[in-house]
Order: sequence, then C-alpha cells, then structure tokens
Amino acid sequence: MGSIMKNKIHIIEVENNEKESIKKILENINDKKISYIKNKSYTTEEILETIDITGPAIILNSSGSSGKPRKCIHSLENLNSSAKASGIWLEKQGFKLQNCLIFNTLPLNHISGLMPLFRSKIWSCEHINISPKLIKKTKELLVFTNEIKKENQHLITSLVPTQLKRLLSEKDGVNWLKIFDLIWIGGASISSETSRKCRLEKINLAPCYGSTETAAMVTSLKPKEFLEGIDNVGEILCDINLRISKKGLIQIKSERIGIELLEASKTKNFKDKNGWWESSDLGEIQELNDSSYLKFIRRIDNAFNSGGEIVFPEVIKLRLSKFILNEKIPIENFKIFNIPNKEWGNKIEINIDFKKQTSKTDIEYSLKILKNFSKNWPRHERPEAWIIGKNQSNYIKKSNFIFEK
Repeated sequence: MGSIMKNKIHIIEVENNEKESIKKILENINDKKISYIKNKSYTTEEILETIDITGPAIILNSSGSSGKPRKCIHSLENLNSSAKASGIWLEKQGFKLQNCLIFNTLPLNHISGLMPLFRSKIWSCEHINISPKLIKKTKELLVFTNEIKKENQHLITSLVPTQLKRLLSEKDGVNWLKIFDLIWIGGASISSETSRKCRLEKINLAPCYGSTETAAMVTSLKPKEFLEGIDNVGEILCDINLRISKKGLIQIKSERIGIELLEASKTKNFKDKNGWWESSDLGEIQELNDSSYLKFIRRIDNAFNSGGEIVFPEVIKLRLSKFILNEKIPIENFKIFNIPNKEWGNKIEINIDFKKQTSKTDIEYSLKILKNFSKNWPRHERPEAWIIGKNQSNYIKKSNFIFEK
C-alpha cells in the first residue's frame, strides 16, 4: 500500500479582520491550499505542519465540543452551503441578496467572522470590515456608515453580546444599531435587560445558534419575531436536521458539519455513524407559527462564555500547572472560578495557596511572574484577579491584579 499524501498547512495569523488576511485567505483558496486561521495571541500553541486531506480547506479552533477546544476543518463546499442556507432564510423575508451590505465586526479566526466573506461571494453583494477601534468610536462609526450606505441596501451585521452591550450604552451606538435591517447575535445568551432595551429601541435583532463544527448558524429568529417578544434562537434552517437527545443535548445532522484535526495530522468525523453531531449545549424544541424553533438553555460542561469566546478552565489549569512546575513557583494549590462581569458576561478569577513558610518577597515575586505570564493569554482568558489565601494575603498590598480574599 502506498503512503497517504500529506499536504502542507498554511498558517494565517490574524488579530481581527484585516484586509491583508482576507487577501491571503482568498489566495490560498484559489491555490487549493489548506489554511489554518489562528489568533495571533495564541503564542503557546503547537501547530501541525501537514495533514492527510486535499484543499482548499479552512481550519479553525472550535468551542462547540465538550471539555476542551478542538480544531475543525471545513471544505469550501461546507462554507458555501452555510452561506446559501442563510441566504435562503433571508430571501423568504423579502431580502434581495445582491442588495445586502454586510458589516463584519468579528475576527477572521472565528466562524462568525469568516462567514461574511463567503456570504458576500455567494450572495453577490458587498461586505466591509469594521475594526475594533472603529466600533468603539460610535460617533465616527455612525458617520462612516451613513456615508457609505446606499438607497435600497439591506444592512446586515453579526455581533457578540459584549459588543451589543457596549453599543447600547451610548446614544450614537444605539443609533448605529437602528440603521440595520438585521443583526445576528450569537456567541452567548443575551440578558433580558439587553433584549428589553433592543425591543424598546426597535433594533432588528436576530438571535441565532450555531457552532464552528456546523459552519456557523443552524437556527435564527426573524427580527420581526424578536420585536414581537419571542424569546428563543429561532427556526431551523433549510439544510439542517435538529433534535434533542435523551440527555437534553442539541444534536445536529447536516452535510456541512466539519471534521476534526487530531494530533499526528490525522482526522476524525465529528458526526456519529448515523450522521449526527452532538453539541455540549442543552436545549429544547418549541413549535411556533407551524415551524420548529430552538430554545438554548446552557452548556453542559464547565466551559463558559466570556465576551463571545468560550473559556475552558481545564485548558487554563493545564497551562498554569505546567508553568508553575517549570518556573518552580512555590504554589501548593490553585482554583479557577467563573465570576460575573458586566462588560464580558463572565471573567476568570484564580485563587492561589502558596506553600507554608513562603516569604513575602517570594510571594510578591511569584505574583509578578504570573501576571507577566498571563499578560500574553487571549483577552477572554486573562484573570480578572489573582486571589491569595487568607493566611498569606495579610501582608500583600492590593494592586490591580492582586486582591485579598
């Protein structure tokens, strides 16, 4: 038997949705290459050089599987199929796809930040990237959007709850949101307070559900239904079969479910032998208006959402344990907690117990090392606080990263 052909994985590092990165992605697709789109801040990650599949294909980190992030591979067909399905859903509501103008505010290493590129190609419409700097300068954002929009264009965007909250807190942000014909909101459940404000301001929100494995959304609520007070993540899209398992987990069957990239360049189906992929999310199906709608309940594992990103405490625990061991930091034990945060929804807090008899100097030096180490973590994983055990906190001064317990 001959050996399986291995193909090179081309790495594209992104910070957000830079034009240069989009150009590289499109070039790699045209050249039938395999691209791994990774967050620039994920510096500690070991990356495979080859894979046993042919391109073009895109690899992204996933947060839809239980316990830890996984790498998900999508063919071009999967991404195009996803764009077609959301287009069909829009057309049923009277949208003319070629008249859409898609605003992308999300990073390209996320499925939701990548899909505007494919939607614009499949729908034959314009798409424009909005940088994190511009979305925070709401007055400039409003002026910019009013200047570029044309008559009879349907303005569409996707946001995560953190972005939505920030925009709702400013008058210009609210006015910008009101310009849009449709705003897909995913990444986490939105609060009742956020929903109430959006309904009050008549903002065309479309809560949706999807994952990296499913090549973005599999359900979406019509803005009209959201404004009428329906509280779920919408009806099931045309190319999706969805059911709830005996354990209450959301299961999906579709041609556009990706495959998993394992160690040693091997791959594995996310789907079982009958074609179903099981998420880590609890949900229920509701029958409304002669259609099936999905109600998202919560994740089943200990992972949680922070600013639209999934935080896996087990991954942080392994990373930190390895660092403590390598640097010989005198820590006896530590625990990771999920704490509520107004802006991010949730953040992490790490409680530390130093070994007995550890001096004040060693504790302060250790905390300095830990702070420097965590400074390079992705923003959603950076600890909101390092908390020292009662027996050792009495002689450590409070600072922006150390709190007494």
